[in-house]
Amino acid sequence: MIKIKNNLTERLTVLAKKRYTGILKVRASKVQQWKIYLRLGRLVWIDGGYHPERSWQRHLAKYCPKVGMRKIKIDSFKNVEYCKYQYLAILFEQKLIDKAQIKGIVNSIILENLFEILQQEDKKVLDYSLETAANSPVLVSVLNIAFTLVDVEKSLKQARDSWQTWKEKGLVNCDRNLAPRIKNKSKLKQEVSEVVYNNFITFIDGNNTLQDLAFRMNSETFKVACSLVKYIRQGLLELVKVGDLEKSEKISPSPQNSIKNNQNNTGKKKLIVAIDDSKVICHIMKEIVDSVGQDFISIQHPLQAIPTLIGIKPDLIFLDLAMPIINGYEICSQIRRISLFKKIPIIIVTANNGLVEKAKSKAVGATDFLSKPISEEAILKTLDRYLILDRKQADNLAVQKIKTQKKEKIHFVTPRPTYAGI
Repeated sequence: MIKIKNNLTERLTVLAKKRYTGILKVRASKVQQWKIYLRLGRLVWIDGGYHPERSWQRHLAKYCPKVGMRKIKIDSFKNVEYCKYQYLAILFEQKLIDKAQIKGIVNSIILENLFEILQQEDKKVLDYSLETAANSPVLVSVLNIAFTLVDVEKSLKQARDSWQTWKEKGLVNCDRNLAPRIKNKSKLKQEVSEVVYNNFITFIDGNNTLQDLAFRMNSETFKVACSLVKYIRQGLLELVKVGDLEKSEKISPSPQNSIKNNQNNTGKKKLIVAIDDSKVICHIMKEIVDSVGQDFISIQHPLQAIPTLIGIKPDLIFLDLAMPIINGYEICSQIRRISLFKKIPIIIVTANNGLVEKAKSKAVGATDFLSKPISEEAILKTLDRYLILDRKQADNLAVQKIKTQKKEKIHFVTPRPTYAGI
């Protein structure tokens, strides 16, 4: 029987020496729990934390920006509990990522979670328990596909050093999973320069955690926190709790609202994509695009945009400017860097339709500009301008919808199949 000590460092050190294979479970609260996977006393993976989905999506976007989820069926996963690690394994088997990318993701996620556990350990007594691999055949199969085994002592030292530096800078109560928010706009404007104020307005909206902001700004979380802490102490900013992102369709191969058979590469249908975090806007656009017989997919999580686009190869993209974590300008710029999308029409959609926004949109490669609130007429004119659609197909669908509308007495978005080319 393995005798384990009181804190994380001592527990993992003992397990490493015993060449333990299994799971060390850590519980801080109902919403903060971790599972530390070990094989022969070395770290394989850490799952859990306060925002597991935010963390997962950040790491995929950082280390595998060109990888979509289109080739993996949900049935491929033996157990959803370990699906993220299995997802990496399947991507590797399909030669979509290499071992270096997997190693980068694994090491970074392990360090991020060890840091969180150490931070919580300074605040309260944590609950620890063990689950041996012998009790779970599925766990055995997962541990057997370990791509990289991470040294416990080295990882613990890195996490402890990071936590010590964090404390020395007075950031003990500054949780990396909290989101900075402007507390007093008028006072902030008086206290800081115009440049700083505009940066705060752009980046700090209460929806992005410190770790999200660091990813978005291509910086370190420690540096971002240090730059903001003085404003927090002055009462100009505050840190607030935010929820986790929705699960990425349980690591499904398709984005939200995807077309089952994805007909964009067959027949005469065109595939239109809307990248917008608003469910309402995506629903309206879907109704309009459906009314002219074309395929539609919405992407509501901006970090999923690039991998998903590469997987589905759309014919036209509607792109919202104001989104969490990464804005429309940044996404547009990333899209244009991919040779596959050099000529695809990208239509910026925003409520801020000033000259500055239009100039910035053109500078990052946008094709056109559409103002909110969106209208059916504007969307259809845009489709007419940039796509050559099948008029007969659209006309037939429009007639069918009108008949259904009369029969069922349900209001639908009225199709307008009169534009040239539709």
